[in-house]
Amino acid sequence: SSVPLVPVPRRRRRPRLRVGPGRAPGGEQMAAAPFAKQLESFLKRVRKWDSEFLCLGSKNEAFSVPRPEEVVPRITANLDYFCVNYCVCLLLFALVAVVVYPQLLVLVCVFSGLWYALVTRPAHLKVQVGAAIITKKHLQMALGGFNILVVLTVARMMIFATIGASLLFVLLHAGFRGIPSNAKGKLDSQEDDRDP
Repeated sequence: SSVPLVPVPRRRRRPRLRVGPGRAPGGEQMAAAPFAKQLESFLKRVRKWDSEFLCLGSKNEAFSVPRPEEVVPRITANLDYFCVNYCVCLLLFALVAVVVYPQLLVLVCVFSGLWYALVTRPAHLKVQVGAAIITKKHLQMALGGFNILVVLTVARMMIFATIGASLLFVLLHAGFRGIPSNAKGKLDSQEDDRDP
């Protein structure tokens, strides 16, 4: 009484997905490419901090008090020319505020953890609460609303003070900084186009 040998079917190996530099799972690589190009073109607009933004070493394009009719064109031209530098300054103001005010640091840590926990869940996540089915999109909207409510309740004054100080810095710099020579051609050509 021997037991007949039955051949065991071999399992097919699934191809492994290789993730490395330049490779991402699924279509994320294709989706990230336009964002990377936009970010690269945005960062190319950073002006030199010492010679252009702070006017160190240049006498002809220094800070000066504008005449009343020069204020708006000067601010407009400088906001356009130094846009990325101003964004970096705003980020630095926000970073300093988070470090200086411990409540903001706690809020950033707690909500970063909550958002990380929610974002890393699968896209098809569904939670049933009673008779209602809650999707990941519903959870994101609820966490966003809760986030805004808590931040505005706990740290409203600190956030508005930081926003006010950073915007005041940007407007003062844009108002008192002379229009850079590289941006003057743009401003003159715009005025020529408007005149018939």
